[in-house]
Amino acid sequence: MIGDDVVDLADPEAADGARHPRFDARAFHHAERGAIARAADPLAARWACWAAKEAAYKLARRLDASQRFAPRRFQVTLEAPGAARVSGAGRRYCVSLVQDAEALHAVARLESVDGGRAFQASAPRAPGEEPGGAARALALRVLTPLLGARPGELVIETRERLPELHLRGAPLAAALSLSHHGRFVSFACWLHEPGEAA
Repeated sequence: MIGDDVVDLADPEAADGARHPRFDARAFHHAERGAIARAADPLAARWACWAAKEAAYKLARRLDASQRFAPRRFQVTLEAPGAARVSGAGRRYCVSLVQDAEALHAVARLESVDGGRAFQASAPRAPGEEPGGAARALALRVLTPLLGARPGELVIETRERLPELHLRGAPLAAALSLSHHGRFVSFACWLHEPGEAA
């Protein structure tokens, strides 16, 4: 299982001071707000916490479709650069964080899961391109050669509002998450080993 989130760091809503303090009080636990305030780059830490929560929530929702996003219920601990731990919805998640000057991409996995292979990517979308379609196109562009498929053999279908991969008409043992924000789209995919549950 996997979940991802992307943040366009140049989007107006990601700018310093764009959010009202009451938003932070609703979104972040007291300990998270303290860690953000103490960080060398508080704005980067703020969005790392937010993206980690979103990625963990997407994974939690895949495991239990009744999950609703209550940000403070997902508590984030930022670790070494590029890593965070999240606890929420009765589970613990490890989150990788990839950031450059323009975007932040968070990918969450269950802390207890071994085996399988993860693939992820984020990229800017073309101006005017529909975000959901752009995220799907990115996933297919990256995953098609990695899975040894020919163009058009790999497709993304939606089941119960969740994306899933199909190869030559059959579902793959894979978990797929898609995200978009501002100018950026992203995906993360977890390919299960034979015998593992998708």
